[in-house]
Amino acid sequence: MSEIAPSLLAVLLVVYLPPAMVLSWADGREHRLPNRWVGILTGGVAAALLVLSLIQPGLRAELRAAAVLALVLGCGAVLVALLAPGVLGMGDAKTLPVVVLMSAALGGEALIAALLGIALLSGVLGMVVIAVTRRAGVRFALGPVLLAGPFLGLLGAPLVRAALGTG
Repeated sequence: MSEIAPSLLAVLLVVYLPPAMVLSWADGREHRLPNRWVGILTGGVAAALLVLSLIQPGLRAELRAAAVLALVLGCGAVLVALLAPGVLGMGDAKTLPVVVLMSAALGGEALIAALLGIALLSGVLGMVVIAVTRRAGVRFALGPVLLAGPFLGLLGAPLVRAALGTG
């Protein structure tokens, strides 16, 4: 899906962005992602995409695939958070499904770019935190990086398309 439907961009900007900004601010300040806001974000995006799939039948297959990917990766993230809480916090694990849902709804290339962007940006941020604090193992708020995923996906999708030879 190289051309992104304007309705998907509207969901990203109107439904996803406002609660994602609140969550990013809360995580940066308190190092936690409040369940209430994660629920608002997840419920809002899921409802908006469901309505969109009813209005635009041509998007149903992509949105169904996005929902399945979000569920599978979300379950994996929760499992990682339960088995290795030092690796991934539970708030981040509960936020991952909506990030994957929104990113995948924007297209496969956007999802790949989002996941790569999150990994790259969080790695760089981790190195900066270690360099500044001069200590390994210092925790930092991953939520803002995670929540930036769909936007990183939009920015990186053309690069992924070029790398895959599809663009």
